[in-house]
Amino acid sequence: MRVLITAGGSGGHVYPALAVVEALWELADSVEVFWLGRPGKLEERLVASRPGIAFLPFPSHGVPRGNPLVALRNLSLVPAEVRRAKGLLRELQPDLVLGMGGYTSFAPGMAAHSLGIPLVIHEQNASLGLANRLLSRFAQRVLLSFPETLREVPDPARALVVGTPVRREILAAARPYRGDEPYLTVLGGSLGSRVLMDAIRVAARRLARLDPVLCIATGRAAEPSALKAELRRAGIKRVRVARFFARIGEVLSLSRLVVSRAGASTLAELSALGRPSILVPWGRAAGGHQVINAARMAARDAALVLREGRDLGARLGETVASLWEDVGKLKRMATAAAEAGRPDAAWAVARELLVVLEGGRCCPEPVFT
Repeated sequence: MRVLITAGGSGGHVYPALAVVEALWELADSVEVFWLGRPGKLEERLVASRPGIAFLPFPSHGVPRGNPLVALRNLSLVPAEVRRAKGLLRELQPDLVLGMGGYTSFAPGMAAHSLGIPLVIHEQNASLGLANRLLSRFAQRVLLSFPETLREVPDPARALVVGTPVRREILAAARPYRGDEPYLTVLGGSLGSRVLMDAIRVAARRLARLDPVLCIATGRAAEPSALKAELRRAGIKRVRVARFFARIGEVLSLSRLVVSRAGASTLAELSALGRPSILVPWGRAAGGHQVINAARMAARDAALVLREGRDLGARLGETVASLWEDVGKLKRMATAAAEAGRPDAAWAVARELLVVLEGGRCCPEPVFT
């Protein structure tokens, strides 16, 4: 059985896809996994660290909505990308193609449709991205993270709400929330956020009075050692700063409060672990999906939302301070986050892939320990 995955662009597409691979291998024997992604980018680095997945370089081009000239140029390249994808699919002969959203998935998805190969797509965000919006017309299954997204699917009968897959290593770090955990954790997303790093610099003196263990994942937005020194000069005594935390599940499980962008994968991890958050959605994300994601979490009382702006640092410092010792409110937010979580999402996606492949026959429910 051969499954081809197309995912790339950001960790929000890649990490859920890796979680699905884990679940597939647990539920079915002899599944060969191939991965189409951009060479030299995040997806190649992450997939290379997972044995058993064959990575196939596939250059592709997004359609930036803020740059019409580049968008038009890149649109003109799409027919050639679809032809290249068809050539790869003819060579590989996969039994199914799974598209995880983003422009990387569009050409292989269209190629699968044109060759009669079953196509399943998954949307992590609260609103369909452009690639998934187009591919949803042809896919055998349209798998969603939010029930509100059902109204955007052309044929809801082919859609199913399963949640956003979360890796087993993160689920394994789950522990009950107490409200006295030591970490104040700041996550800028897989690509980093200069806006958040600047806001933390401004808020540092206010945060120092709370005496947290400040734990920051900078991505590419700041040099960790320089930021750590700067925060210590501002009076924060306990600081951990890294570009990425390999054991992010453990970091989140030790967090009393998380400050983050509002990418779907991060929100799924926060929900799976039941952690309260302050969300600062990236306003320029495609289709405003981070703003929509954040609003969904706020509507569930699982998060507070701060919009970007010149006074973000001051607002962030005061919001963290107002929550830090309010254990009752933090626990209510944590409970709401956990209720929104779908820790079984990866297995739900994997089961749907096997249903498509095996004509309705599948496998037992996963057992969580």
